[in-house]
Amino acid sequence: MTAMRSPPTRLRELTRCAALGPCICLHERRTTTPSPRAASNVARRMTHHAKLVDDSGWAEVMFANNYALFIGYLSMAVKGLGFLVLTWTTVVLLGSFGSALQKRDFWCLIFITLVQTAGIFDVFLAEKLSYIGNSFWGIGAVGHMVRSNTLQHQCHGLENVLTSVQLVVFWILLCPLAAVYMFGLLISAGISVWCLRKHDYGSDADGVVNLKPALEILYSLALLQAVIFCYKAIFACAKGSVVNALIEHRGFSDRTRVPISDYVLKMTIGCEKDPSFATGRNLITYAVDLMGSKSPNDYLSGVRTLDAFAKRLETVIKNWEEKSTICSPKELKRFMQEHILMKHLIMSAPSTGVLQKLLQTLGRISVYDRETREGAARIVANIALDIRLEEFPRAIFYISSLIDTFEIYHLLQPYQRNWVVETFEQNWYRLALYLASSDSDKQENSDEDQRQDSDIDLLNSYKELVGQGLRILRKLAKNDVNCRVMLDTPCLLRKIMAPVTTDLLHNIDHGAWYSIVEGSLKVMCQLTLATGQTGKKLRSEISSSKEAISIMEMILECDKCDENVQKQVIWILSNLYQDTSLILAAASREKFIGMLLDTIATDDNKDKERKWEVAAKALLALSSQMETSAMIILKANDNVLANLTTMIVKKSRYRLVAANILKYLCIHYTNDVESRIRLKEAITDAVPKVLGEIFCWASEETHTGTAVDQFRSRKQETDVENQCGDSQYNDQDLAHQFDAINPGDGEYSFPRKLKEFVRKNTHPRPDCLTVVKLACKMFISMMKHRGSYVKEDLESLMDALSSASKCMFLLDGSMVFDITEDGAMTSRPFKSLASLVKEAHELMDKHNSLLS
Repeated sequence: MTAMRSPPTRLRELTRCAALGPCICLHERRTTTPSPRAASNVARRMTHHAKLVDDSGWAEVMFANNYALFIGYLSMAVKGLGFLVLTWTTVVLLGSFGSALQKRDFWCLIFITLVQTAGIFDVFLAEKLSYIGNSFWGIGAVGHMVRSNTLQHQCHGLENVLTSVQLVVFWILLCPLAAVYMFGLLISAGISVWCLRKHDYGSDADGVVNLKPALEILYSLALLQAVIFCYKAIFACAKGSVVNALIEHRGFSDRTRVPISDYVLKMTIGCEKDPSFATGRNLITYAVDLMGSKSPNDYLSGVRTLDAFAKRLETVIKNWEEKSTICSPKELKRFMQEHILMKHLIMSAPSTGVLQKLLQTLGRISVYDRETREGAARIVANIALDIRLEEFPRAIFYISSLIDTFEIYHLLQPYQRNWVVETFEQNWYRLALYLASSDSDKQENSDEDQRQDSDIDLLNSYKELVGQGLRILRKLAKNDVNCRVMLDTPCLLRKIMAPVTTDLLHNIDHGAWYSIVEGSLKVMCQLTLATGQTGKKLRSEISSSKEAISIMEMILECDKCDENVQKQVIWILSNLYQDTSLILAAASREKFIGMLLDTIATDDNKDKERKWEVAAKALLALSSQMETSAMIILKANDNVLANLTTMIVKKSRYRLVAANILKYLCIHYTNDVESRIRLKEAITDAVPKVLGEIFCWASEETHTGTAVDQFRSRKQETDVENQCGDSQYNDQDLAHQFDAINPGDGEYSFPRKLKEFVRKNTHPRPDCLTVVKLACKMFISMMKHRGSYVKEDLESLMDALSSASKCMFLLDGSMVFDITEDGAMTSRPFKSLASLVKEAHELMDKHNSLLS
């Protein structure tokens, strides 16, 4: 459904369409930038935060990092109390009151001191459990090896002695040490409670004073330390809840549970050592750090984490295109920031090592499995726009391997196939089948349906990998240098076009291979946009494929083919037919233009709205480039101009496209009298309606019905009086368009309304500059056509234009750098607003002198 436009937006569009009447060859490019106030606010925020992206609202920062920071502060409290207890026992009690202590207190202090010296408050309880368990396993392994060695040498007496020693060490030394190591703080807390309840610390004899309060302080500190330690241990058990909350809030799958759990654990351990450890860290920075590690397991965890971000963004884009769910602006901003950070970290890694790893992961002989290869492909697809293939000589071969056949994909995992080929050489294929069958033998107890489901899942994974490969190639093709590398890669272009040239849609199934065909067409469309000699060669290669051209025409005519596929076909053929260096059949061009005209001539079907828009834009491109295309459009049928006029007046989304098509048709109409008359009628019919709607929106009143009726009656008189084909009379007819919109000195006079319109758009913004320029051109046309207007209204309008020119003079000067998309300066002569205002002022002075 077409969204309603805001009044300012519609006013700017309508003004541009209206200006195409008397100034049909004038054209301005519209751009949008934030207001100065918004720009200054952004600058202040960036200066304040000094960050590339603001991750303070991200789930891992709010949940995991704050959780780790809280645990870190608790650890600092335990550590601080431990140092205080250790200092108190050694310096104060044992140093000052050693001889006055009772034996019970002396040994309690010794135990507490040993516990604090061990520094067990630095270590996470889970790590302690694993370390203790590993040490027990180590003792058992050593004992087993010793017994095996003694039995081998028939030393039974020595075996008994070693077994006894091992038991003594285990039960008398290791077990008590493990108990102290694991539960030392809790034991010291129990001792402290027991001592505080006894209150029997001896007497302050022989000049010993303050012994009792010193011991009470010590035991209280030890008890407080144990309480905080237990409190921290309880919160440490909440790590699983933090991981669950993070996965749910992020919308990730369970595949990311292990990496996210490791992230929370590492954040917690880091914050226990330094509470500032979590600053500037999030899941993306963590994942990229892992991918830069030499550990293959860390790399896999990093790929899996970044793949979760890429997959989530892919789902959002798909839902947005299907209009099933629409994210809030806040969520979209977060996705953009995540993408910026991911791209920056990967592309700025030392010597692009991370990116090189990702590209190597895509290769057909990669050491990683299919799942990791698919995840790496999704990550590369998200950053492919900034990849330069010349910097990675083997990258194009890694990427092109993503669109191999299913036979190569499914037989074995990449590293398995590579090892079998290298090791068994000639017999590798037979061995591969043997290994594949051995894998299937493990599932003998499963039924046939489960095996079929497994095969379908494998095929879907293959299609997903091919789709990601085509997506990467499409983004790479936006750079002309990458296009040249792709053109020079043997068989790559043929592989890209294969889904189209083999007609997967009609020969197999529309639904099953739709995504692959669409991906192939998108790459072809991007390749046809390449510039220079590379672009010419690519377009020549594509156009020389008769199969591709005929099948694309078949897709346009097929009712079962999806609208998105047809859109891509329209753009490809449009790009090919715009290239005058290609030798293409004139009949094919006429057939294609006829299809486009039939598309825009149909009723506004909401289900085909996007195809309708693309067809109109393709017509615009063809009409702007070639005179022959413009003549084909004009002579195609009698309803072309009527449909374009309807688009201008009724279809607000496409009125600019239709108006520009009319503009280029006027440029290329040659000397055909019939075409000129039809164009004049279409323009003189559309412009007053647009002008009336402009002022209806500007004043929020509806007073245009009378004006349109007046114009229609005046137009009939003009058609009768002026039958000459001379162009000098055409502008004279168009002059009445301005007078038709509430002429004279009434409340709704055209100059007065135009003045209000100019003043409402007197802001230093590019869109307002475009609107004021068009208004100034309309004023110039009014003066040239010598319409009848009130002098005071003209002077007031002139003052408004002069004021707008002074307000926008800095922005006006910046427009000299207006560059087209292909990098060349615009072909039209540049006219600043100041020069237009000067010309308008001179014409008005001349007009006034003639009247006086």
